[in-house]
Amino acid sequence: MRRISLLIALFLSAPLHAQLLVSTDWLQTHRTDRRLVIVEIGDRASYEAQHIAGARFIALNDLLIDRGGTPNELPEIPALERTFAAAGIGDRDRIILYSRDLIAATRAFFTLDYLGHGSSTSLLDGGFAKWTAENRAVEGHTPLQVAKPSDFQARPRVETIVRLKAMEILVDCLPLCTGSWAIVDARSPEQFSGEEPGAGIKRGGHIEGAVNVPWQQNLTSSVAPVFRGRGELQTLYDDAGVPADASVVVYCRTGMQASVDYFVLRYLGRDVALYDASFIEWSRSPHPQRSSIGTPAGE
Repeated sequence: MRRISLLIALFLSAPLHAQLLVSTDWLQTHRTDRRLVIVEIGDRASYEAQHIAGARFIALNDLLIDRGGTPNELPEIPALERTFAAAGIGDRDRIILYSRDLIAATRAFFTLDYLGHGSSTSLLDGGFAKWTAENRAVEGHTPLQVAKPSDFQARPRVETIVRLKAMEILVDCLPLCTGSWAIVDARSPEQFSGEEPGAGIKRGGHIEGAVNVPWQQNLTSSVAPVFRGRGELQTLYDDAGVPADASVVVYCRTGMQASVDYFVLRYLGRDVALYDASFIEWSRSPHPQRSSIGTPAGE
């Protein structure tokens, strides 16, 4: 039980922002508000071609590093502080994230949440695709505008990230923690079952005790980056076997897809952390895992 208590200590609930997800209508009304900063996460060429009017830019690659052969890991905190400060983001700013690829935005949200800025950060529901489909203000065909550097300081929330040792403890203790803990795999049903292991995966399957909530199931369709309603999302995770009061660890192949499930669980007000090295690390280590056909949530 002492090991369970130590693991529980990793999870300290953070206050839930009232608007982790904002609509295009909301942003249209508030985009010129003082201290509101719109940030596109992605690649520079796309941003320079066209972006939401007034948006700043951070390259997704600046939020990721390869560590010991494991891709898409969080950089060190000082490097992240420099990245956000260079984009002109300050400690008191309200941050609105969007991207062309939803996962880029949710990964940036996870990063800011880890740095202690999650409660002042929101995602634009529908992203750039919905904004442009509604003929809202954009600009482009200009070089990247360099923002005036700001004072951005991290207030690290170490409880939002899980390392290998903590996962080992959780998997060992999971049978004793029914209703208190859950592990969610955000990959496709084929990767979850082991049918299609995925690039870099040494042994196919999933972490022992995990349930499958593929990241796309959080959206209204596979092609639209618009999230389901709050009630539908609650039902999605309930039906997958994630207890409403459970602390949740999410993972995928390299910690990218899992950031979508992470964001949704934070949006729903649940205690959640992300196993950043995810299954690419787990599959290379001698740990319990299963390889069996499972039914994804929402089907």
